Amino acid sequence: MKNTEDKIREKSIKILNDLTEGVYNKDNIINVNFHEKEKLSFPNENIIDTWVISIKSLFDNRDFLFISDETGEPIYYHNFNFIKTEIIKNNDGIYEYKR
Repeated sequence: MKNTEDKIREKSIKILNDLTEGVYNKDNIINVNFHEKEKLSFPNENIIDTWVISIKSLFDNRDFLFISDETGEPIYYHNFNFIKTEIIKNNDGIYEYKR
């Protein structure tokens, strides 16, 4: 494990603020879990150590943010409608959904 829960929680808040323009914040984070050798099928099939952040979403639904333990960067966002969206960091250092 390269990152700590506190470091990932801090990173999650930054990502959420960027993606939702401040609508979601630290109060929306339900929990943060580390998964060793998680098999991912999106955006590429891969087995890596990940952090999965559970986020309280609209109408008490849950969304999930996946962050790589290796890089500390987001992999994708999975909303309660089962839509997965890749996340990138733009040239200004702001996280956004990949189009």
